[in-house]
Amino acid sequence: GQVYPEGNQSNNNQFFAAASGTVTAIDGLKVSIQTASGETKVQELLPGADIVVSVGEQVSKDDPITTNPNVGGFGQEEKETILQDMNRVYAYCAIAFSIFIAQLTFVLKKKQFEKVQLAEGF
Repeated sequence: GQVYPEGNQSNNNQFFAAASGTVTAIDGLKVSIQTASGETKVQELLPGADIVVSVGEQVSKDDPITTNPNVGGFGQEEKETILQDMNRVYAYCAIAFSIFIAQLTFVLKKKQFEKVQLAEGF
């Protein structure tokens, strides 16, 4: 994710639990975690974060408490591979072959033209 020059994270990051314990409250973008010693740690999240923990859930230190915003998006879903229609493959092969032949004839014609110029003394 991104980090600002001051060292704080942007909202383009996944947030992790600051301590091990039980989630006691979720107030907007603040998640409160009560540790085994009774201390309450409040972790502030940035706007846009999707919280994936719920009140009463046990978390360990560095467990993700938000979704990762850098995963997913356009074209990143896993789908089955679908082969193209064979007629499209044949058409591509025919076009590629015809372009190859055209380029080859242009090169041969240029060589022929150079020989004619050389013979005429240009």
